[in-house]
Amino acid sequence: MADLAKFTSPDPDKIQMLASFGCSIVEIAKYFKMDESTVRKNYKDELETGRESLKVKLRQLQWDHAARGNTALLIWLGKQYLGQTDRKEIDLIGNLESVLKECGFEDSPIDAEYSVEEEDTEQAEAVGSRRLQANKDPA
Repeated sequence: MADLAKFTSPDPDKIQMLASFGCSIVEIAKYFKMDESTVRKNYKDELETGRESLKVKLRQLQWDHAARGNTALLIWLGKQYLGQTDRKEIDLIGNLESVLKECGFEDSPIDAEYSVEEEDTEQAEAVGSRRLQANKDPA
C-alpha cells in the first residue's frame, strides 16, 4: 500500500517526449514503472503525437542530408516521392525477335501470318498421336 500512495501519474509531456525519441510503449511503461496497458489506454494521444513528431524530425534530417549531397538518400527520396525506379525499360518485341534469330529462327513469327486453324489441327494431330502411343499395351 505504501507504494501505491507514493505513485503519481507521469507528466503527459514526458510521455510524448519519450515517444518522440522513438521509445516503445514497453520502454515508457518501464521508465515510469507502470503497466503497458495503462500507458496505451491513458496516454494514447501523447504517444501518437510523439510518434508523429519523430516522423517529422526524421524527414527534416533526411531532406537536410539529401540537400548536402547524400546520393543514396537522394535516390531513396526520388523513389518514395517521385516514383523513380532502378528498372530499365526494354523493347520486348525487338528483344524477342533478336533472341529467336539467335536460336535459328530466321523469319520472325511475330510478323508471319499464322493461321489459328492450322495450329489447332497440328496440335490435335500431335496430341492424338501421343494418346495412341500412351494407350498402346506394352505387352
